[in-house]
Amino acid sequence: MRPESLGNAPSDLAPPNKVNGLGMAIDQESALLDLPLEVFQTITWHMDVGTFFTSLLTCKHFLAAGQSRRNIFKHLNKLPGLRLGLDDLTTPDLLLLFRKRAAESGCAAVLADITRYRPAPRTTVSNAVFSPANLSQPGSLAQLATIHGDGILRIYDLAKHHVRLKAELHIRPEDENDSRIQILKISFSPSSRDLAALYRHRASSGSSLVSPFIDNFSPFTPRHQIYKLVTFHRLHAETKNFFYSSHQQESRVIAISEDEEPVGLALASSGNACIAWRNPNRRERTLVWLIGRDEKQMDACSYDESPNIMKITTDPPAYPSHRYIDRQIFSMQFMENGSRMKLNLYKPGSPIHDWYTNSCNPVADESGPISSNSAFVAVEDNEEHEEFAVGMPFHGAHTYGVTVDWQASSVCQISYLALAMRRAPSESSQMFIVQSDCHISPVNCDHNVHLEDGRKLTSWKAVALLAGWRQGTSSLGTVISISPRGTRIASASWMRVLLWSFKPELLIQGALEEYFPVMDYSVTKGIGRLRPTLLSSEGVVHNMHWTGEDHLWATTDQGLVKWNFDYMSAGEKDSLSLAFDTWPETAILALPVTGTARVRQIGP
Repeated sequence: MRPESLGNAPSDLAPPNKVNGLGMAIDQESALLDLPLEVFQTITWHMDVGTFFTSLLTCKHFLAAGQSRRNIFKHLNKLPGLRLGLDDLTTPDLLLLFRKRAAESGCAAVLADITRYRPAPRTTVSNAVFSPANLSQPGSLAQLATIHGDGILRIYDLAKHHVRLKAELHIRPEDENDSRIQILKISFSPSSRDLAALYRHRASSGSSLVSPFIDNFSPFTPRHQIYKLVTFHRLHAETKNFFYSSHQQESRVIAISEDEEPVGLALASSGNACIAWRNPNRRERTLVWLIGRDEKQMDACSYDESPNIMKITTDPPAYPSHRYIDRQIFSMQFMENGSRMKLNLYKPGSPIHDWYTNSCNPVADESGPISSNSAFVAVEDNEEHEEFAVGMPFHGAHTYGVTVDWQASSVCQISYLALAMRRAPSESSQMFIVQSDCHISPVNCDHNVHLEDGRKLTSWKAVALLAGWRQGTSSLGTVISISPRGTRIASASWMRVLLWSFKPELLIQGALEEYFPVMDYSVTKGIGRLRPTLLSSEGVVHNMHWTGEDHLWATTDQGLVKWNFDYMSAGEKDSLSLAFDTWPETAILALPVTGTARVRQIGP
């Protein structure tokens, strides 16, 4: 065949024209690329830090303009970090240092890989709960529990590159009747990772309740609603490792006035549970119950019709009319430190607990006092301390051989970092990172950091302000999540998600004037300002959780979302489904014994 037969003109063999992102043909190169290098350097000079960081990955022209030491120093001075020895670095090393600090400070959030998981049919993600990975167990993964239809719970493993269906649990009611099971609240225990669910029965044909009422026939006796608290224990077998089973569940019956509705649930590793009830007629008061667990009875029949219940009150139990806490409490959390246990109590929508109690044993004669977590924080060196709500410490450091005035010999110093919120109206509230130090004699110190002990300190010093933070005014309030090593803080208020990045070890070491940029450090107050990065909006955020320092998960009204801030992220966006794009429950991760081979899947 002759070449002429392939086309009517030689132009048919020419390569097609280039097209831009809009699908339009490009007949010539962009005029922007013909500009002198000095113009590119002027453009990058007027960029903000995030835009300058992104421009370096755009094309070789902006990368060449980024080689200007004057531009690098200007943008580097806007980022937190020590500035000693920067003049001695070569230009390539200086640019590499800027890119590293920009990525660590969150400027790379614009290039974060985003993965969206649509919820499966009949799956409720808005009230899902996270369980952090157990760092003491190799291969432990964070988990997510969701409600799936009537009486069904699903647990997912959150791995770095995939989501796996860990278990599907079915609630088996003791009374078999023609009713639907409505799950209201779910909660993981802190260390044992047991899963509890509070539910009640609803009629199959309508929304009327079918649970029996107690003393319903007397017009002078208040009617009661029956709730069930079921617990699924995490089991272990040599052939299956840790697993859950629908055949291993225990139930407790809870009868309460039908005017009360549950607003919070927390589960302890001992099996005890805490439930907060709200009565619409008493909006400013909350009823808090501790539900006990009879180990012998539960192991024998897995059903307890009358568990021990203790009401947590601020008044002695001799005054039954004061059984309500004169505070609004919507959520609780058990904190465990060895054999010691505390219960944190949160206001509606508050990211920091406002009270805590040591009363975690329902068989006690009376509930202990509810203590406020208020502490005094010095915001300015020359002013008096102000009252703040201080959260649990998220980072600590131990230092040997510290000299103090009150002792001739050196002591051990343990420094803590925590979040503190000024007790003020929501429109003027502020969030600070605060620090407190305690000194212990080397004889009495075990030379380990116990974050739980930091909450006992009552005097703190503000070291950094989270700029841009604001208290949410919706019913969800503000959701805060801190990464495991305390290098990143994420805050969500409705659909607005902010990210702060910093190095906690440098905040503890002091010399804040060397760490913060000049424009972000107040010499008079001795406080630095951390600027946030605004993440892309992926829906109304209900809950957030970090898995590592670079992966942030969130449950929203649109489903499950993951942001990947890894240095290799390139702004990719994937849309998946929890129903079709998760690994099945039978999938097994086979890790290579030696070498660096990739993880492979065995099983269907």
